[in-house]
Amino acid sequence: MARFITQEKLTKLYDSLEAHELDFLFISDSEAHRDVNVKYLTGHPEDAGLFVDIKNRQTTLIPWDYQLAKMSSEADEIVDVADYHGVISTATIDFFEKRTSSNPKVGIPRGIPYDNVQVLLDAVPNTEIIYNPKIIDRLLAELRATKSDHEISLMQKSVDISNQLVKEIEEIMISRSRVKTEMDLAVFVESRMRELGAFAVGFESLVASSARSWQIHAYPRADPKQSLYQKGLALIDFGVQADALTSDVTLPFIMGPMNSKMKTIVDTVKHAHDAAIEALSDAEYLHEVADVAVNIIEGQGYRMPHSLGHGIGLTVHDSPMLRKKPTHESMLKHWTPSPIEEGMIITIEPGIYEKDVGGFRLENDILITRNGPKVLTNAEPIFIDLN
Repeated sequence: MARFITQEKLTKLYDSLEAHELDFLFISDSEAHRDVNVKYLTGHPEDAGLFVDIKNRQTTLIPWDYQLAKMSSEADEIVDVADYHGVISTATIDFFEKRTSSNPKVGIPRGIPYDNVQVLLDAVPNTEIIYNPKIIDRLLAELRATKSDHEISLMQKSVDISNQLVKEIEEIMISRSRVKTEMDLAVFVESRMRELGAFAVGFESLVASSARSWQIHAYPRADPKQSLYQKGLALIDFGVQADALTSDVTLPFIMGPMNSKMKTIVDTVKHAHDAAIEALSDAEYLHEVADVAVNIIEGQGYRMPHSLGHGIGLTVHDSPMLRKKPTHESMLKHWTPSPIEEGMIITIEPGIYEKDVGGFRLENDILITRNGPKVLTNAEPIFIDLN
Protein backbone atom coordinates (compact mmCIF):
# COMPACT_ATOMS: atom_id res chain seq x y z
CA MET A 1 0.00 0.00 0.00
CA ALA A 2 1.51 3.31 -1.07
CA ARG A 3 1.28 6.42 1.04
CA PHE A 4 -2.00 8.31 1.03
CA ILE A 5 -0.57 11.81 0.92
CA THR A 6 -0.11 13.23 -2.56
CA GLN A 7 3.19 14.67 -3.73
CA GLU A 8 1.62 18.12 -3.81
CA LYS A 9 0.54 17.85 -0.18
CA LEU A 10 3.89 16.36 0.84
CA THR A 11 5.63 19.40 -0.65
CA LYS A 12 3.24 21.64 1.29
CA LEU A 13 4.12 19.75 4.48
CA TYR A 14 7.86 20.26 3.91
CA ASP A 15 7.36 23.94 3.06
CA SER A 16 5.21 24.60 6.13
CA LEU A 17 7.54 22.85 8.55
CA GLU A 18 10.54 24.63 7.04
CA ALA A 19 8.77 27.96 7.52
CA HIS A 20 8.54 27.13 11.24
CA GLU A 21 12.32 26.51 11.27
CA LEU A 22 12.10 22.81 12.09
CA ASP A 23 14.83 20.37 11.01
CA PHE A 24 12.88 17.16 11.54
CA LEU A 25 9.41 15.91 12.29
CA PHE A 26 9.17 12.74 14.35
CA ILE A 27 5.93 10.74 14.47
CA SER A 28 5.36 7.40 16.18
CA ASP A 29 2.60 4.82 16.06
CA SER A 30 2.37 2.11 18.69
CA GLU A 31 -0.24 -0.05 20.38
CA ALA A 32 -0.37 2.32 23.32
CA HIS A 33 -0.40 5.54 21.27
CA ARG A 34 -1.77 5.27 17.74
CA ASP A 35 -1.06 8.02 15.22
CA VAL A 36 -2.68 7.56 11.83
CA ASN A 37 -0.28 10.10 10.29
CA VAL A 38 2.39 7.38 9.98
CA LYS A 39 -0.03 5.50 7.71
CA TYR A 40 -1.00 8.71 5.91
CA LEU A 41 2.60 9.66 5.13
CA THR A 42 3.93 6.18 4.28
CA GLY A 43 1.09 3.67 3.92
CA HIS A 44 2.59 1.53 6.70
CA PRO A 45 -0.32 0.07 8.69
CA GLU A 46 0.98 0.38 12.27
CA ASP A 47 3.84 0.14 14.78
CA ALA A 48 6.64 2.33 13.49
CA GLY A 49 8.58 5.50 14.01
CA LEU A 50 8.81 8.00 11.16
CA PHE A 51 11.37 10.75 10.62
CA VAL A 52 10.61 13.53 8.17
CA ASP A 53 13.89 15.19 7.20
CA ILE A 54 12.72 18.66 6.28
CA LYS A 55 15.95 20.08 4.88
CA ASN A 56 16.70 17.08 2.63
CA ARG A 57 13.01 16.37 2.01
CA GLN A 58 13.24 12.68 2.82
CA THR A 59 11.32 10.23 4.99
CA THR A 60 12.84 7.44 7.06
CA LEU A 61 10.61 4.70 8.45
CA ILE A 62 11.72 2.54 11.39
CA PRO A 63 9.12 -0.26 11.56
CA TRP A 64 8.66 -3.13 13.94
CA ASP A 65 7.92 -5.47 11.01
CA TYR A 66 10.50 -4.75 8.33
CA GLN A 67 9.15 -7.26 5.79
CA LEU A 68 5.64 -5.83 6.09
CA ALA A 69 7.02 -2.33 5.65
CA LYS A 70 8.90 -3.34 2.50
CA MET A 71 5.65 -4.65 1.02
CA SER A 72 3.22 -2.02 2.19
CA SER A 73 5.09 1.24 2.69
CA GLU A 74 6.46 4.09 0.66
CA ALA A 75 9.38 5.93 2.24
CA ASP A 76 12.76 7.11 1.05
CA GLU A 77 14.42 4.77 3.53
CA ILE A 78 13.14 1.82 5.56
CA VAL A 79 15.42 0.76 8.41
CA ASP A 80 15.69 -2.93 9.30
CA VAL A 81 15.75 -3.14 13.09
CA ALA A 82 16.90 -6.44 14.55
CA ASP A 83 15.54 -5.68 18.02
CA TYR A 84 12.73 -3.12 17.89
CA HIS A 85 12.30 -2.30 21.62
CA GLY A 86 9.49 0.15 20.92
CA VAL A 87 9.36 3.43 19.06
CA ILE A 88 12.32 4.99 20.90
CA SER A 89 14.86 2.26 20.12
CA THR A 90 18.56 2.01 19.45
CA ALA A 91 17.79 2.63 15.78
CA THR A 92 15.94 5.82 16.66
CA ILE A 93 18.81 7.11 18.76
CA ASP A 94 21.33 6.10 16.10
CA PHE A 95 19.38 8.09 13.55
CA PHE A 96 19.67 11.25 15.59
CA GLU A 97 23.33 10.72 16.39
CA LYS A 98 24.39 10.02 12.80
CA ARG A 99 21.99 12.04 10.68
CA THR A 100 21.21 15.22 12.54
CA SER A 101 23.17 18.42 12.69
CA SER A 102 24.19 20.07 15.93
CA ASN A 103 21.24 21.18 18.03
CA PRO A 104 18.55 19.89 15.65
CA LYS A 105 15.04 21.19 16.13
CA VAL A 106 12.68 18.22 16.12
CA GLY A 107 8.95 18.78 15.96
CA ILE A 108 6.70 16.22 17.62
CA PRO A 109 2.89 15.95 17.54
CA ARG A 110 0.57 15.65 20.50
CA GLY A 111 0.45 11.84 20.50
CA ILE A 112 4.05 11.09 21.47
CA PRO A 113 4.26 10.16 25.19
CA TYR A 114 6.38 12.31 27.45
CA ASP A 115 8.49 9.36 28.61
CA ASN A 116 9.50 8.65 24.99
CA VAL A 117 10.58 12.25 24.56
CA GLN A 118 12.57 12.09 27.80
CA VAL A 119 14.44 8.96 26.69
CA LEU A 120 15.35 10.68 23.45
CA LEU A 121 16.56 13.81 25.22
CA ASP A 122 18.66 11.76 27.63
CA ALA A 123 20.26 9.85 24.77
CA VAL A 124 20.80 12.83 22.46
CA PRO A 125 20.96 15.85 24.78
CA ASN A 126 21.73 18.38 22.04
CA THR A 127 18.29 17.80 20.47
CA GLU A 128 15.77 20.60 20.83
CA ILE A 129 12.25 19.22 21.02
CA ILE A 130 9.60 21.52 19.59
CA TYR A 131 6.24 20.49 21.00
CA ASN A 132 3.62 22.58 19.26
CA PRO A 133 0.39 20.69 18.53
CA LYS A 134 -1.29 23.87 17.31
CA ILE A 135 1.14 23.98 14.40
CA ILE A 136 2.02 20.33 13.76
CA ASP A 137 -1.25 18.54 14.52
CA ARG A 138 -3.35 21.20 12.83
CA LEU A 139 -1.17 21.09 9.71
CA LEU A 140 -1.45 17.30 9.43
CA ALA A 141 -5.19 17.43 10.09
CA GLU A 142 -5.69 20.07 7.40
CA LEU A 143 -3.77 17.98 4.88
CA ARG A 144 -5.99 14.95 5.64
CA ALA A 145 -9.20 17.00 5.52
CA THR A 146 -9.42 16.81 1.72
CA LYS A 147 -9.13 13.48 -0.03
CA SER A 148 -7.28 12.54 -3.20
CA ASP A 149 -8.96 10.64 -6.03
CA HIS A 150 -7.28 7.50 -4.71
CA GLU A 151 -8.69 8.01 -1.22
CA ILE A 152 -12.16 8.73 -2.62
CA SER A 153 -12.06 5.48 -4.60
CA LEU A 154 -11.10 3.58 -1.44
CA MET A 155 -13.92 5.25 0.47
CA GLN A 156 -16.37 4.18 -2.22
CA LYS A 157 -15.73 0.54 -1.28
CA SER A 158 -16.76 1.27 2.30
CA VAL A 159 -19.77 3.24 1.10
CA ASP A 160 -20.97 0.44 -1.18
CA ILE A 161 -20.90 -2.08 1.68
CA SER A 162 -22.60 0.41 3.99
CA ASN A 163 -25.45 0.90 1.54
CA GLN A 164 -25.90 -2.84 1.15
CA LEU A 165 -26.04 -3.13 4.92
CA VAL A 166 -28.67 -0.38 5.16
CA LYS A 167 -30.84 -2.41 2.81
CA GLU A 168 -30.31 -5.66 4.69
CA ILE A 169 -30.83 -4.07 8.12
CA GLU A 170 -34.21 -2.76 6.99
CA GLU A 171 -35.18 -6.20 5.71
CA ILE A 172 -34.27 -8.14 8.85
CA MET A 173 -35.70 -5.51 11.18
CA ILE A 174 -39.06 -5.47 9.42
CA SER A 175 -39.18 -9.27 9.19
CA ARG A 176 -37.97 -9.65 12.81
CA SER A 177 -36.46 -12.95 11.73
CA ARG A 178 -32.81 -12.85 12.82
CA VAL A 179 -32.55 -9.99 15.29
CA LYS A 180 -34.14 -9.83 18.74
CA THR A 181 -31.72 -7.83 20.88
CA GLU A 182 -29.42 -4.85 20.46
CA MET A 183 -26.44 -7.20 20.53
CA ASP A 184 -28.01 -9.39 17.82
CA LEU A 185 -28.09 -6.44 15.45
CA ALA A 186 -24.53 -5.40 16.27
CA VAL A 187 -23.25 -8.94 15.66
CA PHE A 188 -25.20 -9.21 12.40
CA VAL A 189 -23.85 -5.92 11.04
CA GLU A 190 -20.24 -6.48 12.05
CA SER A 191 -20.11 -10.05 10.74
CA ARG A 192 -22.06 -9.27 7.57
CA MET A 193 -19.79 -6.36 6.60
CA ARG A 194 -16.84 -8.76 6.64
CA GLU A 195 -18.74 -11.20 4.45
CA LEU A 196 -19.31 -8.34 2.03
CA GLY A 197 -15.58 -7.56 1.84
CA ALA A 198 -14.70 -5.26 4.74
CA PHE A 199 -11.53 -6.12 6.60
CA ALA A 200 -12.45 -4.22 9.76
CA VAL A 201 -15.16 -2.29 11.50
CA GLY A 202 -14.67 1.45 11.43
CA PHE A 203 -15.57 1.54 15.14
CA GLU A 204 -17.58 -0.47 17.64
CA SER A 205 -21.19 -0.35 16.53
CA LEU A 206 -23.71 1.58 18.62
CA VAL A 207 -27.12 -0.07 18.85
CA ALA A 208 -29.86 1.10 21.19
CA SER A 209 -33.58 0.56 21.69
CA SER A 210 -35.76 3.40 22.92
CA ALA A 211 -34.78 2.44 26.47
CA ARG A 212 -31.19 3.62 25.86
CA SER A 213 -31.03 5.52 22.57
CA TRP A 214 -31.29 8.84 24.39
CA GLN A 215 -27.68 8.15 25.42
CA ILE A 216 -25.52 9.59 22.65
CA HIS A 217 -23.07 6.66 22.58
CA ALA A 218 -25.09 3.60 23.61
CA TYR A 219 -22.98 0.46 23.24
CA PRO A 220 -24.91 -2.85 23.20
CA ARG A 221 -22.30 -4.44 25.46
CA ALA A 222 -23.76 -2.32 28.27
CA ASP A 223 -26.90 -4.49 28.20
CA PRO A 224 -26.43 -7.42 25.77
CA LYS A 225 -29.92 -8.88 26.33
CA GLN A 226 -31.82 -5.62 25.86
CA SER A 227 -34.72 -6.16 23.44
CA LEU A 228 -34.56 -3.91 20.40
CA TYR A 229 -38.29 -4.01 19.71
CA GLN A 230 -39.64 -1.50 22.20
CA LYS A 231 -42.00 1.34 21.36
CA GLY A 232 -40.18 4.60 20.70
CA LEU A 233 -37.09 5.76 18.83
CA ALA A 234 -34.08 3.47 18.31
CA LEU A 235 -30.94 3.52 16.19
CA ILE A 236 -27.80 1.81 14.94
CA ASP A 237 -24.57 3.73 14.25
CA PHE A 238 -21.94 1.71 12.36
CA GLY A 239 -18.81 2.17 10.26
CA VAL A 240 -17.36 0.02 7.50
CA GLN A 241 -13.64 -0.12 6.79
CA ALA A 242 -13.46 -1.91 3.46
CA ASP A 243 -9.88 -0.90 2.76
CA ALA A 244 -8.26 1.86 4.78
CA LEU A 245 -10.96 4.54 4.97
CA THR A 246 -14.07 4.19 7.08
CA SER A 247 -17.68 5.14 6.50
CA ASP A 248 -19.99 6.32 9.30
CA VAL A 249 -23.75 5.83 9.09
CA THR A 250 -26.58 6.16 11.60
CA LEU A 251 -29.85 4.47 10.77
CA PRO A 252 -32.80 5.48 12.99
CA PHE A 253 -35.81 3.25 13.72
CA ILE A 254 -39.33 4.34 14.59
CA MET A 255 -40.78 1.49 16.63
CA GLY A 256 -44.56 1.38 16.54
CA PRO A 257 -46.91 4.34 16.14
CA MET A 258 -45.59 7.82 16.85
CA ASN A 259 -47.07 10.14 19.43
CA SER A 260 -46.96 13.90 18.79
CA LYS A 261 -43.59 14.37 20.52
CA MET A 262 -41.95 11.58 18.54
CA LYS A 263 -43.32 12.98 15.29
CA THR A 264 -41.96 16.43 16.07
CA ILE A 265 -38.52 14.98 16.83
CA VAL A 266 -38.47 12.85 13.68
CA ASP A 267 -39.63 15.69 11.43
CA THR A 268 -37.23 18.18 13.01
CA VAL A 269 -34.16 15.96 12.64
CA LYS A 270 -35.04 15.06 9.06
CA HIS A 271 -35.56 18.75 8.27
CA ALA A 272 -32.20 19.67 9.87
CA HIS A 273 -30.44 16.85 8.00
CA ASP A 274 -31.81 17.79 4.59
CA ALA A 275 -31.39 21.54 5.10
CA ALA A 276 -27.75 21.12 6.17
CA ILE A 277 -26.92 19.12 3.05
CA GLU A 278 -28.63 21.74 0.90
CA ALA A 279 -26.69 24.50 2.68
CA LEU A 280 -23.40 22.88 1.67
CA SER A 281 -24.02 24.14 -1.87
CA ASP A 282 -24.08 27.83 -0.96
CA ALA A 283 -22.21 28.22 2.34
CA GLU A 284 -18.57 29.23 2.43
CA TYR A 285 -17.69 27.80 5.84
CA LEU A 286 -18.72 24.65 7.69
CA HIS A 287 -19.91 26.49 10.80
CA GLU A 288 -22.52 28.19 8.63
CA VAL A 289 -23.92 24.76 7.77
CA ALA A 290 -23.96 23.81 11.46
CA ASP A 291 -25.88 27.00 12.18
CA VAL A 292 -28.63 25.94 9.77
CA ALA A 293 -29.21 22.59 11.48
CA VAL A 294 -28.86 23.86 15.04
CA ASN A 295 -31.29 26.73 14.44
CA ILE A 296 -33.90 24.30 13.12
CA ILE A 297 -33.53 22.04 16.17
CA GLU A 298 -33.47 24.85 18.70
CA GLY A 299 -36.42 26.47 16.95
CA GLN A 300 -38.49 23.48 18.05
CA GLY A 301 -37.33 23.81 21.65
CA TYR A 302 -34.71 21.05 21.56
CA ARG A 303 -30.92 21.02 21.68
CA MET A 304 -28.27 18.96 19.93
CA PRO A 305 -25.53 17.93 22.39
CA HIS A 306 -22.90 17.19 19.77
CA SER A 307 -21.44 18.57 16.56
CA LEU A 308 -23.45 18.42 13.35
CA GLY A 309 -20.78 16.22 11.80
CA HIS A 310 -17.11 15.60 11.15
CA GLY A 311 -14.66 14.48 8.53
CA ILE A 312 -14.11 10.77 7.91
CA GLY A 313 -11.18 9.00 6.34
CA LEU A 314 -8.30 7.10 7.90
CA THR A 315 -10.06 7.75 11.21
CA VAL A 316 -13.75 7.92 11.95
CA HIS A 317 -13.28 11.44 13.34
CA ASP A 318 -11.02 13.09 10.80
CA SER A 319 -10.74 16.80 10.22
CA PRO A 320 -12.75 18.97 9.80
CA MET A 321 -15.47 19.36 12.43
CA LEU A 322 -18.90 20.79 11.67
CA ARG A 323 -19.90 22.85 14.69
CA LYS A 324 -21.16 26.31 15.50
CA LYS A 325 -18.77 29.19 15.92
CA PRO A 326 -17.77 29.37 19.60
CA THR A 327 -19.13 32.27 21.60
CA HIS A 328 -16.75 32.30 24.57
CA GLU A 329 -13.90 34.75 24.15
CA SER A 330 -11.22 32.28 25.27
CA MET A 331 -12.42 29.71 22.71
CA LEU A 332 -12.53 32.27 19.92
CA LYS A 333 -8.82 32.99 20.38
CA HIS A 334 -8.02 29.44 19.24
CA TRP A 335 -10.74 29.10 16.61
CA THR A 336 -10.29 29.22 12.86
CA PRO A 337 -13.24 28.88 10.47
CA SER A 338 -13.11 25.80 8.23
CA PRO A 339 -13.84 26.54 4.57
CA ILE A 340 -15.87 24.05 2.56
CA GLU A 341 -13.39 22.49 0.12
CA GLU A 342 -13.63 20.10 -2.78
CA GLY A 343 -12.50 16.61 -1.76
CA MET A 344 -13.80 16.72 1.80
CA ILE A 345 -15.80 13.68 2.95
CA ILE A 346 -17.93 14.62 5.92
CA THR A 347 -20.88 13.34 7.91
CA ILE A 348 -24.13 15.18 8.47
CA GLU A 349 -25.72 13.76 11.64
CA PRO A 350 -28.24 15.92 13.49
CA GLY A 351 -29.89 14.30 16.50
CA ILE A 352 -32.33 14.88 19.36
CA TYR A 353 -32.31 12.80 22.55
CA GLU A 354 -35.22 12.59 24.97
CA LYS A 355 -35.31 10.00 27.75
CA ASP A 356 -39.04 9.34 27.57
CA VAL A 357 -39.14 8.48 23.84
CA GLY A 358 -35.49 7.72 22.95
CA GLY A 359 -32.94 9.28 20.64
CA PHE A 360 -33.25 9.99 16.94
CA ARG A 361 -30.13 10.63 14.83
CA LEU A 362 -29.90 10.47 11.04
CA GLU A 363 -26.40 10.32 9.57
CA ASN A 364 -25.12 10.15 6.02
CA ASP A 365 -21.69 10.60 4.43
CA ILE A 366 -21.21 13.47 2.00
CA LEU A 367 -18.50 14.12 -0.59
CA ILE A 368 -17.86 17.75 -1.52
CA THR A 369 -17.36 17.98 -5.28
CA ARG A 370 -16.80 20.94 -7.56
CA ASN A 371 -20.50 20.72 -8.41
CA GLY A 372 -21.64 20.68 -4.78
CA PRO A 373 -22.39 18.00 -2.18
CA LYS A 374 -22.81 14.36 -3.23
CA VAL A 375 -24.65 12.12 -0.77
CA LEU A 376 -22.74 8.83 -0.66
CA THR A 377 -24.83 6.79 1.76
CA ASN A 378 -28.57 6.22 1.78
CA ALA A 379 -29.67 6.07 5.41
CA GLU A 380 -33.32 6.98 5.97
CA PRO A 381 -35.66 6.47 8.95
CA ILE A 382 -37.11 2.95 9.12
CA PHE A 383 -40.63 2.38 10.43
CA ILE A 384 -41.19 -0.89 12.32
CA ASP A 385 -44.69 -2.21 13.00
CA LEU A 386 -44.70 -3.77 16.47
CA ASN A 387 -48.12 -5.42 16.05
